[in-house]
Amino acid sequence: MYGISQSTVNNQRFRVRDMDNEQIMSTFGNIGHLLNIAVERFITIGEIIAEENIDIKGDMYEAAKEARDAGKSIERLCDISPLGGMELRHHIEPLKDYGAIILAARSLLSSVTRILLLVDIIVVKKLLTAKKRASESLEKLESVMNFTEFVRAFSVFGTEMIELAYLTGHHRNSFKEERRRAQMFSARQILEKSIAILLTSSKNSLIHSDCVIVKENRDTVFCQIRRAMDLIHFVVKDSIFDSAKHMPFDKQASNPNYENESIYTTIKRIVNLIKRYKYQMSYYDSNTEGNNNSDAYFSFLDDDLWKSEKNLASSVGGGRLVNNTNFRKHLSSESMDLREELSMAFEKLFEKAHDFTDSPYISHNHRKNILSYCDNCKLEFDLYLNTIMKDQHDSAGIQVKGQGRDPELGMLSSLEELCKQLVVSVSSQIEDFNESLKICSKLVKSFHVLATNYDIDNLNQRSTKFHDCCDHIFDICKLLQHIAPTERLQVQAKCLAINLRIYGPQVFIAAKILWKYSNSSAANENFESFSDMWKWLTNEISMIAKKILVSINTTKNDREAETEKCETTDKLTKSGVPATEDGEMVEYSGLEGKNNGDLNTYQSKWSEDLSDDNDILKRAKNMSAMAFLMYQFTKGNGSLRTTQDLFTQAEYFAEEANRLYKVLRHFSYQVPASDNKKDLLNILDRVPTFVQALQFTVKDHTVGKAATFVKVDHVIRETKNLMNVINKVVSKCFECATKYKLNLTGITGGLTSERTNENMAGGMCDSKGTTSSSDIP
Repeated sequence: MYGISQSTVNNQRFRVRDMDNEQIMSTFGNIGHLLNIAVERFITIGEIIAEENIDIKGDMYEAAKEARDAGKSIERLCDISPLGGMELRHHIEPLKDYGAIILAARSLLSSVTRILLLVDIIVVKKLLTAKKRASESLEKLESVMNFTEFVRAFSVFGTEMIELAYLTGHHRNSFKEERRRAQMFSARQILEKSIAILLTSSKNSLIHSDCVIVKENRDTVFCQIRRAMDLIHFVVKDSIFDSAKHMPFDKQASNPNYENESIYTTIKRIVNLIKRYKYQMSYYDSNTEGNNNSDAYFSFLDDDLWKSEKNLASSVGGGRLVNNTNFRKHLSSESMDLREELSMAFEKLFEKAHDFTDSPYISHNHRKNILSYCDNCKLEFDLYLNTIMKDQHDSAGIQVKGQGRDPELGMLSSLEELCKQLVVSVSSQIEDFNESLKICSKLVKSFHVLATNYDIDNLNQRSTKFHDCCDHIFDICKLLQHIAPTERLQVQAKCLAINLRIYGPQVFIAAKILWKYSNSSAANENFESFSDMWKWLTNEISMIAKKILVSINTTKNDREAETEKCETTDKLTKSGVPATEDGEMVEYSGLEGKNNGDLNTYQSKWSEDLSDDNDILKRAKNMSAMAFLMYQFTKGNGSLRTTQDLFTQAEYFAEEANRLYKVLRHFSYQVPASDNKKDLLNILDRVPTFVQALQFTVKDHTVGKAATFVKVDHVIRETKNLMNVINKVVSKCFECATKYKLNLTGITGGLTSERTNENMAGGMCDSKGTTSSSDIP
């Protein structure tokens, strides 16, 4: 407030003169009163929490008292007595004391922040306590020796895990860092899936307690559950008590964790370091020619840290070069630090590039190109360092440009080329990667047959192929992690790859157990549970691989010309699908095209036949738009404003799915008897099941905020499941129509009455994926 210019103050005073005296008194009085009421409500909640937690009670009441006093002070200072007929221009400043209000506001902010920190401490303690209780019950469960003790211990463990799952789910979005949120999500996923096979593996171990491999099978599950719990412990503790968050930005930047960074993140850090130095040099000589030549290359990677670095440089320069000598001294120190950081970053970058060149699955040509681009980066880096040293010793403080091209431009260009080559080398392996996933799935199915038929020779022979495919999948996942453009995808790819490497061999061990005890139902259930775990891991890995490649293509498309963006948006709008920048519609609704979720393929597939008589297309597009509106609700966007709006939309979504099911059933009558018709009917018969699941979820009554959040989560999940099935069955219809040359128009027949009544569904979207205000109850 002290930084307001004199002209601004004069303008404010002019406007105050033009306002009515009573209106000003009322406005300031209301502001102070409402603020005090809000503070009082906030404090009351804090005091209630303090009563339940004795260890912070004293600190909480002290902070609450400070906040209450500050709120009352602000209300008292804003309470203006009538001016009794005196003209307002004689009382230009209606507030009694600007300085006192500023002090009270600062005190209020400090005390409120303290209350929030105390609440965060309580949340962390609850999470860590729940994790500790779950770990203790897990230890007891591991040591049981009979079924009676196992049932009792498993019941206690289940109760503790429900509490832990509730707390971690309730606070999973409280973490500011994307990496921490992704780690929490991955840990919860592995916990959920591992607990599902804990029961069968423990049961199998109790029955066949004398078998070593049975115990190994069970111990692996316990180990993974502990690792997931430890990850939750680390995320919770690190996110709240990490002292690095309270360090200045320049201190944080000088201590990066290169060991856990991907190549993409390391390159992004290098680019941000160059930006920081460039921005500081611009303060020293704002008239340097050509200092914006490399701006085009700065955008080839996202720069989350750039704003902080820019603010740091601004604080150093102060916006003006008042003292060139002092600034040059600081610039000299910064240049030295920059050289050290860049040298370390490039060293780690080339080390991580060995993951590509050492991979047995990368072709010789790609390996050769990667090494060539790395050498080029080293050369450009040396040239850039020489430029920095010349800048440091130049008496005029002006950047010395080479006789040829700009070294900064050359280094950024070489980094971009290296990044592109890494993406190309991984993309070339995706086809073989998907083939390995398919082979593994077939081998897992064959394990069961060979084990029950006592064919141990073929079982061992196929296990070799299975382990080779696992190694291939793990290696490609490691490379995908390096090129993933977001920390969320990096963490998920790494976590899934690690669990695949651990659980993969256990699938074969479970098959050997089944071979040894082929008549045991426990051994059979154990193999089925590990097989299901394997299927889930491969499905998740396949999906993450697609997301990474789509995200890379999306990032590349975001750098295209604005006209191309407009054209793409027009195509999306014409096809009836809401246009988004990051392809959220495609990712959420499951409506990826057959070519790895390519958006253009998706659009062409749904836009082949835009006839008004084609109810399959019209209803499917309508459902996809409705699903997207529901997904937008989870992001805080879209036309659905309340949870009731979401539940109502879900009801209409289920009704529309039923109508589409009837249309698809009519179409199936035209398909000749064949394997395609059998596949179509198999998928089609799953639609009513998912529709009923969604309807039951919507009709489930809930009481309380937490229960409503859980219901919202379940509704979104059931909607996604139903949309995935609709996508599959509609795609199968197009396949059959193309193969047998069937007509997709005019197939509704007796369903015209339903089409007439479809407008009764008030939440139904129009052809452009929007919802009118009157449609929402």
